Amino acid sequence: MGLALNVAVLLRGWLLAHHANGPVATLGVMDCGFSEKAFTKAIEKVSLWASADHPMSAARYFQMCGGLNDLSSIDISKYEGADFEFDLNNESLPPELIGRFGVVLNGGTLEHVFHVPNALTNISRMLRPGGLAVHILPMSNCVDHGFYQFSPTLMLDYYAAAKFDLLNSISLHFSPQSPRWLVKPALLGSYGEGLIGTFDQRIAFHMLVARKRPDSLDWAIPIQSLYGRKFTGQRHLSDAIEWFSPFEIENGRRIESGKPTEFRIESFASNGGLMWGATLPDYLPRGDDSTSPISSSLALFEDGKLLGPPHSAHDTIQKIGRGAYSHWGGALFLSSSDGSDPNTNGRQYLCKL
Repeated sequence: MGLALNVAVLLRGWLLAHHANGPVATLGVMDCGFSEKAFTKAIEKVSLWASADHPMSAARYFQMCGGLNDLSSIDISKYEGADFEFDLNNESLPPELIGRFGVVLNGGTLEHVFHVPNALTNISRMLRPGGLAVHILPMSNCVDHGFYQFSPTLMLDYYAAAKFDLLNSISLHFSPQSPRWLVKPALLGSYGEGLIGTFDQRIAFHMLVARKRPDSLDWAIPIQSLYGRKFTGQRHLSDAIEWFSPFEIENGRRIESGKPTEFRIESFASNGGLMWGATLPDYLPRGDDSTSPISSSLALFEDGKLLGPPHSAHDTIQKIGRGAYSHWGGALFLSSSDGSDPNTNGRQYLCKL
């Protein structure tokens, strides 16, 4: 498994932010596709190591992620020097791996494992309570790289069903010809509701981290919430995940693009059922339309809590509600979290983009 510089910097930020503790397990033997010099430059540190121009080792990388010094690798064979030999397709996890790790990193293995449910169960069982499951997954334009490409809804819905805390979820969009990558929130509904043909020719990865709780389940069968919420009454699962304005990253350095635009909406017109509408200021970028149905990056908050899914079908907003919304053209169509009238429920509605 290879770790790109842009991914390495983002991952380090997550591990530090969530106070990750070892031991660390990587699924597959991890190779860093960058030198220590490049990494320390990206995180604005100075390396005094003589090997700074040489490829960075996985052990050294995790040492620089908050002093994670205990590192092991797990693979189907020891051909590449793995510490533990185990096939993630199997149902029975060796006793010595149960509850052993504080971090399990899947950085390019799961797509090569046929039995994904068994693999996810094994990852959960490897973690101790409070441990972090970290996934870096092919999402689009990776045909025949492995058995699968994964939509973000799989990991979001699976870890919610398994009673993990969802901490971060992003999508990475890049071309092999350019070191500049686009980083976007990957929340439920970020890519529309059952849409196809909305991605461009760039490669896309999904990157997620979830924390195991004492009451988390080792085994779970999720219902895809974008559809299941229509008959289960399930709340929007992404409301606890950190939202951010999309940005670009190059050679591990974030390219600043200014602060997100914020504005409050204080007047709403009924649009039938549970849907309300508001006209947005002319200076804002146009929202979705029939040819670009997921182009808007607008996020809607109700009393500071993220609503969603975004890009919802207007029929869904009218009939299901529960915070679904759509930035369409120059207008915002939304529902409150509980179906109440946003003009009179006493809550503040804030848009960010």
